[in-house]
Amino acid sequence: MAAGSRGKRDTESTTERTTPGAHLRAVLKRLGLDQVAVSKATGVSRQSVNNIINGRQPISRAMAGKLGRLTGHSSDYWLSEGFGRKRTPKRLAAAAPLVNHEIASAVRKGVIAIEPFVAGRLRCASIDLTLGDEVVIGPDTINLAGKEFVSLKPGCALRATTAETIELPYDYLGRFGAVARLTTCCVILSGDLHVEPGFKGPVRFILFNAGHATFQLRPGETIGTLEVLPLSTTAKPGPVTVVSSKI
Repeated sequence: MAAGSRGKRDTESTTERTTPGAHLRAVLKRLGLDQVAVSKATGVSRQSVNNIINGRQPISRAMAGKLGRLTGHSSDYWLSEGFGRKRTPKRLAAAAPLVNHEIASAVRKGVIAIEPFVAGRLRCASIDLTLGDEVVIGPDTINLAGKEFVSLKPGCALRATTAETIELPYDYLGRFGAVARLTTCCVILSGDLHVEPGFKGPVRFILFNAGHATFQLRPGETIGTLEVLPLSTTAKPGPVTVVSSKI
C-alpha cells in the first residue's frame, strides 16, 4: 500500500491500537491484581511495573515472558505493538511544550527527571539549565571548581555539559537552546537537534565565540533553556526497520 493511502486509512480507521501498558492495566484489573502483586510475582520493581502500565517503558522480552506466566498469555502476545479496540475517528493533537507547572508536576510524579531540580529556574514553558564543572577548550580539560570564570576567545570553541542530569521516558522529547546572554554576545550554542526519548544524562553542547570580544563563562551560570514535549505515542528504542512498497 502506498504511503499516502496508508496514512489516510490510519486516520479514518475505526479501530484504535491500545498500548500494551493500557491493555496490561485492563488485564490486571480483570484478574484482580494490583501493581504490588505484579511486582512480587515477576521480581520486577513496582516502579518498572508502573512505568510499563503508564506507557513510559516498553515491555522487554524478559518481562513479556514473566507476564505470560502470570496472565496465561504467551510472551509473543505481550510483545505485540498494540491491541485493537473500537474508537471514534479523531485528529491527533499537535505536540506542545509543557508549561512551568506541568514541568514541575512531571518531575514531582517521576514522569521525567531533572536533577537537581530548582523550581526557581522554571520559565513559562521551559527550565533553565546551568554550566557543568568541566569544559574542554582544544586539547585542554578545565575544571571550573574554585575558578571565578573561564575565558572563551573570539574564534574559539569549547565543549561542555549541563550541571543537571536529564532523564526522559520514551514518550517525551526535549529541545535545548541558548539563553539571551549568549546570543547578545554572538556566542553560538550548538548540539544535538533533540534530547531524544529515553535519554539519560547531562546535556552536551558546544559554544563558539563568533564575536570580537573575549566571552567569560562563570561556573554554575545559566547556559541554556530546556523545553519538554509529550509525544503522540511511545517511541520504540533502537533502530526501526522501514518497509517501503512500490506502486
